[in-house]
Amino acid sequence: MKDKAMQVGRMSLDSVKKFRFSVVNTQVTLVLALVILGVVFSTLSPVFFSVRNFLNVGISSSILGIMATGLTVAMLLGGLDISQYSVAAFAGLLTAVLLKAGSSIPVALLAVLACGVVLGGINGLIITRMRINPIITTLGTSLIFRSLAFIMTSGRYIAIDNEVMNYIGRGYFLGVPNAIWFMIFVYAIFYYMLKYTAFGRKIYAVGGNADASFLSGINVKKIRFQAFMISGIMAALAGLMMSAQVSAGMPTAGEGAELDVIVAVILGGISLSGGKGKILGTLLGVLILAVLKNGLTLLSVQAFYQMLIRGLVLILAVFLDTLRGGGYR
Repeated sequence: MKDKAMQVGRMSLDSVKKFRFSVVNTQVTLVLALVILGVVFSTLSPVFFSVRNFLNVGISSSILGIMATGLTVAMLLGGLDISQYSVAAFAGLLTAVLLKAGSSIPVALLAVLACGVVLGGINGLIITRMRINPIITTLGTSLIFRSLAFIMTSGRYIAIDNEVMNYIGRGYFLGVPNAIWFMIFVYAIFYYMLKYTAFGRKIYAVGGNADASFLSGINVKKIRFQAFMISGIMAALAGLMMSAQVSAGMPTAGEGAELDVIVAVILGGISLSGGKGKILGTLLGVLILAVLKNGLTLLSVQAFYQMLIRGLVLILAVFLDTLRGGGYR
């Protein structure tokens, strides 16, 4: 009888694990959610289901999407980067200042990349060398980087009058906005990096079990440092694209949207505990947020209600992560 009871217990445990596995099939769930949102908003707003609006969704998701790739790498290691939008604001302002001073686009691009490396590297050094929690670290550096952006221009925005930047931010290639092409290109690179390179395998290994990775010879601190540097670089590139889209660098860029990128990545199936998730899931999470925001705007839903919905989506995303086995213990 006791053996039978144990067998039944194992069977019930296996059934729970199977249920969890079905929940883990995140990408299918996200595609279904995206389709449902599309059907609902198409029914409620005749403007939603149009080529122009779909392109608008793509443009609006490009900044968030580019930034989310960097955060995905950090979160696969069990980290979190809250400073991305502050890095983006600083990089966007730096772009505007350099172009106004007469610098060329290649020089501005190199400066933006260097900005991402330095600011992301600062986060990485504090986290790996001073052993301070990533949330606390990036919360603090977010305030510092944002303050530096305000100090750089005394709180003023800097207009950008450059044809190349206008083309980068608002131009089209083959009928598709350049911002969308750039986002697709970025995701293709990250897909290849995480799936087919040794660095990608190390990211998943360290995120899954840092101690075992260390014992196998992986330099865990170096991988974590590089991850936050990548997060900084992608935030800086997003800042360049942001400034190109609005033809200005602004110290207030991205204020109030800091949590959106975190919501998108968690919603996309990247576990808070690290080691689990795919970059394509991140892209789907970004698109869901963009479609949701676009649909609510078309329906003239007031901003404070949209904020409420975003908060609920964040809680839902974390709850789904808990079902996948990555939640708070």
